[in-house]
Amino acid sequence: MTLIFIIEDNENIADSLAYFIKYLAHYDTLIANSAEVAYDTLMKGVTPDLILLDVKLPGMDGIDFLSKIYRDSELRNSKVIIYTGLPEKKVREELESRNIFVHHIIQKPTRPSDLIATIDAELK
Repeated sequence: MTLIFIIEDNENIADSLAYFIKYLAHYDTLIANSAEVAYDTLMKGVTPDLILLDVKLPGMDGIDFLSKIYRDSELRNSKVIIYTGLPEKKVREELESRNIFVHHIIQKPTRPSDLIATIDAELK
């Protein structure tokens, strides 16, 4: 079964995302409320098919998390969608300054059907 790893500190948003992904797209989900917890989970051998990542997180932010996993040869090819309330241009500039490339940045909030379509596109 396809596993989507949701990294989101807002419990309501994380639960809503998990619900939509599970019941509309029929993918399994796993939630981490911080980048540190998410990284530890990945280091324990959990291998999600896709990471849905918030940028503004307590402690390590989403961009720092991406920098860390992209330095790891085992994790560098992880598929990632950024789901953020920050302006896309600002996020892309920060990613580019660190030589990180992400195909999809979704602005919060978004329609569940658009979210699922983006996830499906990234998984292909």
